Order: sequence, then structure tokens, then C-alpha cells
Amino acid sequence: MNVEATDLPHDARATREKLDYAIEVRREAVLSMLSRERYALAASLLGLAVMAVSVAALPVRGLLGWFLALRLLAFVMTRWAASRLEKRIRARAEIGSAQLTLFLAMCATGASVALMLWPAPPGSPTAATATIQVVILVVVTLIAVTMAAFPGPRDGMLVSFWLVSSAVVALHPGRIDQVFLLVSLLFTIGVRVYASNTGQQIIRAAQTTVENKQLTEELAESLARSEFLSTRDPLTGLYNRRRLFDEGHARHLSSQVHLLMIDLDHFKSINDGFGHAAGDQVLVAAAQAVRRVLEPLAIRREQPVFRLGGEEFLVLLEGLDLAEAERVAEDVRLAIAAVGPSLGRYAGIPVTASIGLACWRPGENLGDALQRADLACYEAKDRGRNRVRCAA
Repeated sequence: MNVEATDLPHDARATREKLDYAIEVRREAVLSMLSRERYALAASLLGLAVMAVSVAALPVRGLLGWFLALRLLAFVMTRWAASRLEKRIRARAEIGSAQLTLFLAMCATGASVALMLWPAPPGSPTAATATIQVVILVVVTLIAVTMAAFPGPRDGMLVSFWLVSSAVVALHPGRIDQVFLLVSLLFTIGVRVYASNTGQQIIRAAQTTVENKQLTEELAESLARSEFLSTRDPLTGLYNRRRLFDEGHARHLSSQVHLLMIDLDHFKSINDGFGHAAGDQVLVAAAQAVRRVLEPLAIRREQPVFRLGGEEFLVLLEGLDLAEAERVAEDVRLAIAAVGPSLGRYAGIPVTASIGLACWRPGENLGDALQRADLACYEAKDRGRNRVRCAA
């Protein structure tokens, strides 16, 4: 079940916001890391090429040729796993399996790099074997730093590298100095510390990026809300009086217009007897009822609804003759009279409206038309309320 953040208690909402923030920071950090991995592609290919040239220079390639093939396979697997993970993260899909695949690919990468430490056959050129060893150190460092913000795969690669390199040393006690075990361990720890520090920097950069995005979104939301409130009533969402006078004249020039002045009956007694919360709920329900009546007409042309203040509403009916306008006014009256059951715990409140209908005559200003609609509304109230009266 989806729960909106605004429906949660304050403490739960704060916890969720922190969790969402942490998830976004993690997502941004991983995307940054995966971008770095793509940019490091050329360097990785260069390392593979140098290893291939060095192995080709050996008089007998032996197992090193097979290990180089394994290194190439691990490289392809890692690239595929990283690409798959990036796609799922950008799509905000579940990443569990993709993350595990990348972890396994990185472990395979560490093992395949360590296997390249396998002693070259006797008589091999020193330059070729030294080059392979230097490339191994560079490649391990490059991969660890590239995956700095992803500790699981990064550390999996380093651990598998150290374990396999230690196994290679143990299998060749006479050809590899055992001190290499200590050197390999210190090297792995050093690379891990450096990569971890780099990862923290990436995470801090991701935090800054996420915070900037949030500030931008909050600013855009504030501007949109400010623009909305400049022309809308915040309670009902209807147009406000300012919008009426800004656009009313232009609408009148474009077509025939009738005004419906709507005044909720006995609204003050609702506020006094049931409280302002009940009054607000009645206003919202009445506004929704008016909208529902006008929806079929809006297919042809917008029929704007305004809240003038308090319990007064105004509808500009465009493109309708007097008979059609009278039918709409009666439908609005009936719709408002039927809102009572939708008021929840205030369902017992009787809600009705008196409506004044006036034609906005050619050449007449908006103020005069409003005055005549208002007089018709007062006449409806004087004649018993909950009725429609048409201005003379």
C-alpha cells in the first residue's frame, strides 16, 4: 500500500524523508561511479593491450595465455554487469540481482588480475614480466578507485586479488619470494584506504548534488504555488476575484456570457453552530458540486468558476442562451443541495444555495453585470432561499 508522506505522523515523515535522502545520495553516488567506470574504459583496454603484448613477447606463453583470456572474459563480464546496473538504477528498478552480478564480476576481475602474477617460463624477457607486474598494480589501483563509491564490489575485488595472489605465491615457493605475501597485503590495504577516501569524496559530492536538486525543486514548487495563489482561492482551488477582473472583460468580448451569482444559504449559522472546519468542508464540497455540473460544458469551452469571498461563488457561462443558462443554474442549485451526505461527520448539515442569473449585456461593464446578478441572488433569498432568480 502506498502512503503519501503528508499522511504520516511527523516523526515517521521525518524518518522517511531521511531515508529518501539517503537513497537518493546513494543512487547519485553509484551513477557517478558508473560514469567514471565508463570513462576508465579506455585505460582498462590499454592495460589489457599492454598485457597481451607482454604475454606475446614470452617464448612460451603457457598458462599466462589462458589467464589473459580469463582476464579479458572478466573485463567483458564486469562491463556488462556495470551497464546493466546503471540501466536499472536510472529506471529506478530493483537492483538486487544486478548488484550481486556486479559483485561477482568484480571478484572474478580481482582473481583474473592476480592470476597474471603467475611466474613466466624460464628465459622470459625481464622487460615483459616486469611490465605485466606493473600493469597489474596499476589496474588494481584504477579499478578500486573507479569503484570507490561501491564498497561491496570494490572490496570483493581487492579481497579476491589478495587471496589469489597469495595462492600463486604459495604454489611457487622457490620462484617467488615469500615476502611478496606481506607486500601484497600492504599494497591491498593501501589501495583500499585510498579508494575508501575517494569514495567518501564521491558521496559528499553526491550529497551536494542531491541537496542542490532538492533546493531547485523546492524553489520551483514555491514559484508554482505563488503563481497558483495569485489567481486561485487556496481553499477551493477556484479562480479568485483578481482573476475575474483580469480576464472577465476579454471573455465577454469573445462570446455571449451569463453570470451565476451563487450564495450559500445560512452559511454563518454553519460556522457558528458547527465550527469553521465544517464551514470550510461545506465550501469545498459546494465548489466540487459546481465543477461537476460544468464538466460536460467544459468539453466545448471552459466555464470558469470563481470564489468571490466568504460563501459567494460566481460562474461565467459562455456560449449559452438564456434557457440553457437557466437549466445550468437549476442543475447547480440541485447539486449543491445534494452535497450533505458527502460531508462525513458533518453529514447532518443542510446545505442549499440561492442563485442569481444575469446576462452580461453588450457594452456593459463587469461591475454592472455583477450588481444585477447580485440583486437577483438577493431576490432569491428574499423569496425563501434555495432557488434561482433571473435578473430583469
